[in-house]
Amino acid sequence: MKNSIAILGLALLIALPVSASTSFAAVKPQNNNVVKVFIHFADTPGKSEWGLIRAFGGTVTNSYSIIPAVAAEIPESAIEGLSRNPSVTAIEEDHKVEATAITYDTEYSNAWGVERIESGVAHEQNYKGQGVKIGIIDSGINYNHPELAPNYKGGYDFYYYDLDPMDVYGHGTHVAGTACAADNDNGVASPKLGVVGVAPECDLYSLRVLNDDGVGYESDIISAIEWSLGREVTLLPWGSTLGTTSQGVRMDVVNLSLGSSQAYSQASEQTFAEAANEGLIIVAAAGNSGNVAGKGTNTIYPANYDSVIAVGATKQGDTRASFSSTGPKVELVAPGESIYSTWNDNQGYYDPQPVCTGILTNINGDGQPDGECYKYGSGTSMASPHVAGVAALLIGSGLIHDNNNNGMISDEVRSLMQSTAIDLGASGRDDKYGFGLVNVKDALNAVTPVATGVLDGFVTDESSSPIVGAVVTTGAYSATTNGVGYYLISDIAVGSYTVTANASGYTAGSSGAMITENTTTSVNFGLATAPVVDIALTTVGYKVKGVMKADLSWSGATSGNVDVYRNGSVITTTANDGAYTDNINQKGSGTFTYKICEAGGISACSNESAVTF
Repeated sequence: MKNSIAILGLALLIALPVSASTSFAAVKPQNNNVVKVFIHFADTPGKSEWGLIRAFGGTVTNSYSIIPAVAAEIPESAIEGLSRNPSVTAIEEDHKVEATAITYDTEYSNAWGVERIESGVAHEQNYKGQGVKIGIIDSGINYNHPELAPNYKGGYDFYYYDLDPMDVYGHGTHVAGTACAADNDNGVASPKLGVVGVAPECDLYSLRVLNDDGVGYESDIISAIEWSLGREVTLLPWGSTLGTTSQGVRMDVVNLSLGSSQAYSQASEQTFAEAANEGLIIVAAAGNSGNVAGKGTNTIYPANYDSVIAVGATKQGDTRASFSSTGPKVELVAPGESIYSTWNDNQGYYDPQPVCTGILTNINGDGQPDGECYKYGSGTSMASPHVAGVAALLIGSGLIHDNNNNGMISDEVRSLMQSTAIDLGASGRDDKYGFGLVNVKDALNAVTPVATGVLDGFVTDESSSPIVGAVVTTGAYSATTNGVGYYLISDIAVGSYTVTANASGYTAGSSGAMITENTTTSVNFGLATAPVVDIALTTVGYKVKGVMKADLSWSGATSGNVDVYRNGSVITTTANDGAYTDNINQKGSGTFTYKICEAGGISACSNESAVTF
């Protein structure tokens, strides 16, 4: 018989053990005779399929387009009858998710994990995940928090079916801070307050799938994934006969710091696989079911799916946190013990309590200030957003290209994080650390061209008269001075050099001395300090079939050719005809900063002009 129902238990992996008072006015109804299920159809379901389920006494809660299925509540007695309908291909349980706990400690300083994976290297190069969309699929986000408000762009509450995905439980706010807390240097006096995220200028979205007690359903996670693909999601609140829709926003990365030791439904597996095939980077916690010895296979779902990046946890010293799950599905590890991050309010039911400061706002209505709070947490839930943030940095850098021409760069980003991870444990990929500790610096070094620039100057005699024909050398580089004593060495690697200028046989005045000039100078690389003349540059960004492009227009350059710079590196030299189209050749989002410089000689450059997708 092709129709079946699988009854599976599900425990949500939440690393922050808190509880909160709950209003059950909007909580989904429970009845011993009613079960929550996925009903799969041969074709995409619509009103006729909804009517079929109502005819059996059921209520549709979610209707999907990414897979031909609905989530519904039906009487147990209706399962057999529905399974016989020729349009129904399968029925399986919609699993309940529960929050579990793990311990804390206060040993470490602020955002040590963000520092350990060397995110600062990217920030110094102005790679901060600008415009890259990250969806936190969790308990919501305290979007009023000063660290998160600058980056918050919206979202949806898939549990309560509304547009207000505020976090009451706390977990989602903590995860969001690690991924995207703003670098806002808010002047807090205490060094124990304030954090910065891995991608501090991301576009942050709250996709709430858990209620105020950290409890939710698998069906809502599927809706959140579907929404993250930019699709219109159909939701049917209890008792409704007409679908309520929410237009999704295309995410670049989603983070799921949650999971189950038992496999999700077929509906979930298909959804995750399709989302990855469409270029969504999906990052998830590997699980907190590990043991001190690091033995056994105990990673969880959805991290166990091939479509998902499974992230384990390390502690300071780059060793595995004892709770971190192990097994062949572990792909990367990141800091996950004693992670200091944003918190939703000033209350915690496990020590240490949240630390709050600044001008606080009563967000949850309990009469207590709770606007700018922070807390320590441990778990693979805390490790996962480090990797999600790194993915955002790499996407936003503009340095990753669609090398296999499949129309997306998610596969290149994932492969790059694997190949540049710091190998820990046994050589190569292993069950404790996967490919190793994710590292921003090594990833950027693997794709950033070697920075080059020009080294130039003048050679003169004792009376400051120019010396013509002097040979200037530094290492393997050399040049000869021109009629005004000027020398130029192009395409020299960044660094400091001792420059020697020899004018053999040159007679200066009556001394007859050979002129030798020895100086140490820094290379002017990237033409950052080149003189700016009246070159005016404008840029327009757009997409063709989802692929990013930018049209550049300029005027005022006088040389025959110009160098086109994108994000500080030359991408081409082209004719000075006032127009160039940069085929960025990738999908997704990001910010790209352009500059035009006259090619050759003493370069003059335009203003910088940025486009954001």
